[in-house]
Amino acid sequence: MSIRIFFLTFMTPFLFSSASGQTTIQGKVIDSLSRQPIAFANLTLENGRSGTTTEIEGNFLLTFPQGYNGLVYISHVSYQRIALPLSYFKTHKTIALQPASTLLREVAVTGKEEENPAFRIIRQAVANKKQNDPIHLKSYQYISYNKFLVTLSAPSAHDDSVIQKLKNRNDTVKLKKNQKELLSFDSTMRTMHIFLSESVTEKQVINPDKAKEKLLALQVSGYKSPIFTNVATDYQPFSFYSDNISLLGKDFINPVSRGTFNRYDFVLADTAYLGQDTVYIIQFKPQPNKFFNGMKGMLSICTDGFAIKNVIASSADTLALTTIRIQQNYEKVEGHWFPVQLNTDLDFRNYKFFGRYLIAQHRSFFKEIKINPPLKRSAFGDINVDLTLPKPQENKLTLEHYRNNLLDKKEARTYVLIDSVFQKYKLGFLDKFIEAVATQAVPIGPLELNLNQISRVNKYEQFRLGAGLYTSNRFSKWLRLGGYAGYGFRDQRWKYGGEMKFNFNLNKDFFLRLSYATDIYETGSSHLVHEGQLLGNESFRTWVSSQYDRIEQYKGELGYRLMPDVHATVFVSRSEITPTYNYTLQLNNESLTKFLIAETGFVVRYVHAENYMSLNGKKIFLGQQFPVLTFSFAQAAPLWGTQQFNYTRLDFTAKQRLKHRYGGKTNFFFATGMVNGIAPYGKLYNGRGASATSQYIENYFQTMGLYEFTASKYASVFLSHNFGNVLLNKKYSKPELVAYHNMGVGQLENQQAHTGPVIQSFDKGFVESGLGLNSLFRGKYVNVAYWSVGGAVFYRYGPYTFLKPVDNVFWRVTFGFGF
Repeated sequence: MSIRIFFLTFMTPFLFSSASGQTTIQGKVIDSLSRQPIAFANLTLENGRSGTTTEIEGNFLLTFPQGYNGLVYISHVSYQRIALPLSYFKTHKTIALQPASTLLREVAVTGKEEENPAFRIIRQAVANKKQNDPIHLKSYQYISYNKFLVTLSAPSAHDDSVIQKLKNRNDTVKLKKNQKELLSFDSTMRTMHIFLSESVTEKQVINPDKAKEKLLALQVSGYKSPIFTNVATDYQPFSFYSDNISLLGKDFINPVSRGTFNRYDFVLADTAYLGQDTVYIIQFKPQPNKFFNGMKGMLSICTDGFAIKNVIASSADTLALTTIRIQQNYEKVEGHWFPVQLNTDLDFRNYKFFGRYLIAQHRSFFKEIKINPPLKRSAFGDINVDLTLPKPQENKLTLEHYRNNLLDKKEARTYVLIDSVFQKYKLGFLDKFIEAVATQAVPIGPLELNLNQISRVNKYEQFRLGAGLYTSNRFSKWLRLGGYAGYGFRDQRWKYGGEMKFNFNLNKDFFLRLSYATDIYETGSSHLVHEGQLLGNESFRTWVSSQYDRIEQYKGELGYRLMPDVHATVFVSRSEITPTYNYTLQLNNESLTKFLIAETGFVVRYVHAENYMSLNGKKIFLGQQFPVLTFSFAQAAPLWGTQQFNYTRLDFTAKQRLKHRYGGKTNFFFATGMVNGIAPYGKLYNGRGASATSQYIENYFQTMGLYEFTASKYASVFLSHNFGNVLLNKKYSKPELVAYHNMGVGQLENQQAHTGPVIQSFDKGFVESGLGLNSLFRGKYVNVAYWSVGGAVFYRYGPYTFLKPVDNVFWRVTFGFGF
């Protein structure tokens, strides 16, 4: 799904009311320069214990005894403290604070941990993480109102002065072209935003791994597609308790985690009060000269369970081109601390228009929160996000019901103007284009063009051009018909196929598929299962693959989700296989150059928390958590007039990814397989080599040839560990040290049955190790993010080393992209 960004601003009027001998004032605290709301500012009376705190939008509700005529103190760690008389509130609707230095104050004593009062509070917060983290609740559900906004910053003082002078000129007709454009642009941006959308979703969760979210309402400026639905966790985690906080695809070490005092500085900056409880406001930032992904900001920790009451945090990377800032606010709900609002702000300060930079803001408000509701695991399936659009009238009423405030004039004008532009210039096709990118299908009435079949690249076909045409959800929600065709320009052959698929239950992945194909497959790859897997960079290896078999195949499959994390498919197939290289197989005293094989078997996949989105009746893979385990079984038998093949094939793979609190990330991949009996060469295993490429290929041997080894039984392990940023932290270089170690062993039985290609086993064990530096060089991408290039060197050693040591050294290039 494309990047989605959100924003909400509103103004709460000041009111005075009296009840039960107390007086209450409501208002808003804002930044004097940016005019943006200030979250978590403290308002206290002269006694120092009575007061309140502003919520994320800067709004506050302050109650004090009737007849009180003292001062109200307003403070925030990032602003200058002020004291105001009550009379001030009668004539002012907002309170503006002047920014102060955001640097941590120096700690007077820097000896033992106990001498810093903030350390004791942070230790208590770390010790109570489990009882306060919502992930440890049995279940929960809520309604989320989300607002998504893209706009531009206010003009700088200098630019604003220039604009005002141009407006005040009497001879505006004589203005230069660029001056007129500046005035026109300024006039537009003062009355509308660039983009705006609102959504209402309902989320249900059974911890630790079951979640589903349903779209209840949506309004988007210009666009109509539900793909613009905003959910609360698009840009930040649901709570601030994980050891690693993921923002914009990067993991930051949480200051509220074990061992934090070796990496973060803390200062107790202020104290506030919440009823009978004390709230400690603590500033934090990374210690100097520490190489890690750190954050800076402010934590408010309540003595009630030493839980996080609110947090403001941003990346401490001074070289980041995009500034991200998150805010979270928690309240006690049914006896448990629970987030009630999540805000994310993205400032693209180097991406400017007429001196203003791009801003993206996201706001989520949680309502109708229920703690530990009686949810059933059987009600959860593959679909984590259901983007079915509600009926128009129902959509409108739901939005009006859950909006926190009415849209202001600028927001309402944004909807009106952008909608009119889309209608005037007939830009509705953009919805279809964006959905086509997400679903890899272009709708054509009741049909759809499958974009996955457009082209392929490999050394055998060189370039393949094709197309796939299938029925869409408009034709039938439960029946899918269609086929594909493609032409390889090097082998000068057509490949084609078709299928009939009955989707009995999309959410349970219950289907029956009947298919036919005349196509090719790379030798040693027929056993691979890619369904439900995160996409890697294996396509770079495919580009240099050259050894293929032609196959004509009839296949039937029946699939079902046996358990919440377990998918199973049983299959039966009949295949005619023709090698495209010189090859002969001896089977039962007969020399075969073509093979008729019938197979029956099953595939079982365990994928922890596999995520799919439902869009226009299609399931779109979003990702999964780890581990991912796959087991497959196939039995060949002489059925339906096929040859006397009786082999058994077993395959197992395990993929795991571990994030360490301070030690980086570890990737682990294990693969093993066995063919018991005689099978054609193409049905055996190659050694998972990838030396023909210059690009690093995940989970492959970098120093092994593509078809250097063959095995009927094998086992391989691939390990890599990224230690994170080391040595430098510059805008042109931010290297990450990566260590690699790969090893495998493969045995080839019945080798005398195969004639033609040179084949050898690796039964003595194949070993390689490597070191790499990712992001060794990096450059700016449109002043928003960084592209990066790194490298790695691998050495092949053990029984299969080459005679010349230099021949065992292989260099690889790595690419990256990040904010």
